[in-house]
Amino acid sequence: MKKVAYITSGKIGIHRFTYNELVELEKSGIDFILCLTQLKPGPWMSIKTWHVIVASKSIALKEFIQLFFKKNILLIKLLCEAQKNKVIPFFFIALSFYRVLKKNNISSLHCQMGDDKLYIGYFLKQLLHIPLTVTIHAHELYQRRVYDNNKSIQKLFSSCDKVITISSFNAGILNNKFGIPNEKIEIMKLFPEIDNNNYIRDKTKILIVANWAEKKGYKILFEAIRELKRNDFTLWVVGGTYFSDNSIDLYELVKEKSVEDKVALLGRQGGVILDIIFSACDIFCLPSFTELYEDGLPAEREGIPVALMEAMAWGKPVISTKHAGIPELVEEVLVEERNVMQLKDAIVYLLDHPEKWKEMGEKNKRLIAEKFSHKNVKILADTFKQWQ
Repeated sequence: MKKVAYITSGKIGIHRFTYNELVELEKSGIDFILCLTQLKPGPWMSIKTWHVIVASKSIALKEFIQLFFKKNILLIKLLCEAQKNKVIPFFFIALSFYRVLKKNNISSLHCQMGDDKLYIGYFLKQLLHIPLTVTIHAHELYQRRVYDNNKSIQKLFSSCDKVITISSFNAGILNNKFGIPNEKIEIMKLFPEIDNNNYIRDKTKILIVANWAEKKGYKILFEAIRELKRNDFTLWVVGGTYFSDNSIDLYELVKEKSVEDKVALLGRQGGVILDIIFSACDIFCLPSFTELYEDGLPAEREGIPVALMEAMAWGKPVISTKHAGIPELVEEVLVEERNVMQLKDAIVYLLDHPEKWKEMGEKNKRLIAEKFSHKNVKILADTFKQWQ
């Protein structure tokens, strides 16, 4: 089956509407290669079964040298055009995709971008001699570089075999201001998609708030939820790496433990957003353990984690471990450190007994109010007052 080369950006992962569109295209039997100008972590990432290529400077340079020494006249012509229009970076991005697309039976090109980045598709069209389509959104259409620079952008739009936009209003601008014939324009309105990864609806929400560190027990937690052969829960992860020796990469760990369908990585959060997440979750889990040096001596331990206190203050049932100072805070439910099966059983117990949540949560709330309130700062204040 022939494939479409779908060109877009991965600057903050994949845009939500782009992700939804690709999912629907796949359902419609469209095979595609996702060509990303760059790729950084974001809320929506490509599905592991998708064929994805990311622009590479080294590949682009290698491709340019090969074509140059073959005395490719078209290459030189396109380079001059790129230089004239000040879009050299997009010329080389196109070259970095060129070889893979040529080998993969590409039937057409599509750019999910209607500004200067459309030159990527334009250059590839000239090199591969296949149709080019583009989706133009409002945030691109009203850029000064696009809206005011009619002649060069008009030529770029006109090179497309089909111009897709999201409203009749935009279609009118493309026709009246840029001279795109109406028969070349298609209006495809966007569509909303809620909970398309199935992380919220009809799910028990288990929350962990912690830095991406070994001692927080992420590996044990992921192994425990992998053992749960059920789909009535989801794990929300709030936190991020802090670039120390004991930091772990949760993006890789999620893949390694095969729990992509059970884990939603929410990134670092704070303030009102974190309050909303605490309020919305059903169960809090923090399976901390003692990190060890090679000689077996303790390397890292918890104190009494503030995230546990916050969850309890919100009136949530919690699961944690018999670790360091945690038993001074949590009375139930506690499991042994690094014990996957005990942790699994504790999660199962709370999943199966939602009638217990309110009672446990209220008990936790009272415990925080009695023993772990802001009034405890008086100890430090009194210490300072000794020398005033």
